[in-house]
Amino acid sequence: MPETEVVRGELVDYHHSLGLELCGGTVALYDLAARRAGELLDLPATGLKRVAYYWLTEADYASLWVEGSRCAAASGCAVGLRSAGHAPVLPHEIVHTIANQLNGSAAPFLTEGFADAVIDAPMEERDPRPYMTLDQGGITDGVGYWVASRFIRYLLQVHGAERFAALYRSVPEVSELDDWDEAVRASYGVSLDALVEEYLAATECPSDLPSLPRLECDAPALMADPAGSFAWTSSLYCDGPEVVGGMQPPGEPIVFGETHLELRRTIEIVEAGEYEIAVVTPEGEGTRGQVLIAECDGCAWLRGYEAVLEGSMTETHRLEPGRYAVVLRGFVEAETVAFRATRQ
Repeated sequence: MPETEVVRGELVDYHHSLGLELCGGTVALYDLAARRAGELLDLPATGLKRVAYYWLTEADYASLWVEGSRCAAASGCAVGLRSAGHAPVLPHEIVHTIANQLNGSAAPFLTEGFADAVIDAPMEERDPRPYMTLDQGGITDGVGYWVASRFIRYLLQVHGAERFAALYRSVPEVSELDDWDEAVRASYGVSLDALVEEYLAATECPSDLPSLPRLECDAPALMADPAGSFAWTSSLYCDGPEVVGGMQPPGEPIVFGETHLELRRTIEIVEAGEYEIAVVTPEGEGTRGQVLIAECDGCAWLRGYEAVLEGSMTETHRLEPGRYAVVLRGFVEAETVAFRATRQ
């Protein structure tokens, strides 16, 4: 293993290459992702083993893997209880290290779909059966992760963690649809075809389902003013206790999606209406910023509202009643980044 510094969380030991700067809230996010993964796999929290993530420079990452291997070519990879990646925020991989404690050789459709479901990655609405028997290369190539993630969110929210955990234990890494059908019958009491048809027909959200919120929805709430508007201004420095992310050494290029800083809050919309949403980030060469607004509740496989505003933008959006995650992102440290949602 390369030489690293380590920050120890409740469940996660977070290692990083020397010279990289880890932001103050990152390990707490990894602990949250690990706990959520355990809950959704019906694993007792007291029985979870400690896991590790390594945020590594390109050279350190390459030193871990055999040249030309699947992990060497990936942006992140997990084996057993340890995972590694090029990015400071890659909770998908830490989910694998928790799921490996239930079944370390489950079907790729389950492993990758579950990891993406926990972190609320993009989804794709398609019949999942053609993707269920793909190998690791096949599920990675194209929309396999997204198709699997949507189907698994449905299973988790509608049928619960206990049944899904039984399915996760039962389908082998190399599988045929007959294997899936046998496992589905044992876990859900119906055939694979019947379960998939039920899923494909589930296009409206029942009101009585338990919540399956995004990880970002664990953040503190912003309070509305008397008019129902929200305003939030914050500095974005890596050493802030709530700031998620990491910084590369000075002079290194900042890569979108790999090195960025985040702060997270939630808002509660009481009445539906039009809102003028604005994000203001510092201007200057190399300075970029975003705000993400996404639904927290409702049906996880049907969540339709997610808006991303770049730089310094103002747009009008209709927000329905409910809770939303608000994520401020900066691609360099910033004295002020501001968000406003003004009711019209």
